[in-house]
Amino acid sequence: MQQDRELAQVQRAHWQQTYAAHPGMYGDAPSAPAAHAAAAFAASGARDVLELGAGHGRDALFFAQEGFTVQATDFSPTGLEQLRKAAGHRNLAGRVSTTVHDVREPLPLPNASVDAVFAHMLLCMALSTKEIVRLVAEVRRVLRPGGTFVYTVRHTGDAHYGTGIAHGDDIFEHGGFAVHFFDHSLVDTLAKGWMLKEADAFEEGDLPRRLWRITQALPRVHADSTAAPDLVVDGGDLLCVQLLLRLRRETAHAPAGTLVHVRANDPAAPLDLPAWCHLTGHHYLGPVPDTRRATYALRLVTAPIRTRPDAPWHRPERAGRTHQSPQILR
Repeated sequence: MQQDRELAQVQRAHWQQTYAAHPGMYGDAPSAPAAHAAAAFAASGARDVLELGAGHGRDALFFAQEGFTVQATDFSPTGLEQLRKAAGHRNLAGRVSTTVHDVREPLPLPNASVDAVFAHMLLCMALSTKEIVRLVAEVRRVLRPGGTFVYTVRHTGDAHYGTGIAHGDDIFEHGGFAVHFFDHSLVDTLAKGWMLKEADAFEEGDLPRRLWRITQALPRVHADSTAAPDLVVDGGDLLCVQLLLRLRRETAHAPAGTLVHVRANDPAAPLDLPAWCHLTGHHYLGPVPDTRRATYALRLVTAPIRTRPDAPWHRPERAGRTHQSPQILR
């Protein structure tokens, strides 16, 4: 943990120095992934876009030129200052806002408040796997139902993978820049609970860098998720297993068809709840829009698949007693 923090501080300082020494270092033309994302966002009916790791703004300004309202974040104040100046020169200041933000922290937006999120090579920076999973859970939280997330990452087929300074967790440093190289399993993990629409390989730069472009979307709002709940389970700050244990305990005697709203501060709840419903057979209905706290809806079924009393992620072992009638545990 301390090593992660120290690496993050070094990387932040390195990017600050790089943007200061090389203003507009990536040029004015948008990246190819941004052009693809703009088309995907328009096709989904998106109007506002959050860009993570916007840097000096070549893609954020492109989105604004395409008619989107853009919220651009980056941990470099220097890069964002260059973005603001460029927006003013192009008469786009009214369509672009900026926020200095480190993605290791919760996103500074309300639940279900944007239509689309874009991140070009942001997820593959010096972030641990746990930090990446938390970040994608945050993206899910701030996206409206049906929202689209497009991100790009360097992967383990890249020439730099396995070389340079090793920091662990598939993070390698070259020329002062640390990169987390993705494998297929990490992409699959981040797609749980989403509709994975595209996973395309492409190359960029002189090395060339080898990347994946991932497009995934949230399900549209289920009509039931906006109905008044029959039961509210407040998970507070409980995490993962403890949250699911409380949910199972408080719904144990509720009848089939009960509409349950789960309030949870756990950033992984948007991943854990649909996965648990898939395991047990309950119907996950999705996030509840326009709530002050993150809230998720599900509907109980008649005979859910039982799970272990102490481990809601696991089904109990049969122990050779298959003749007994199964006990229903929610």
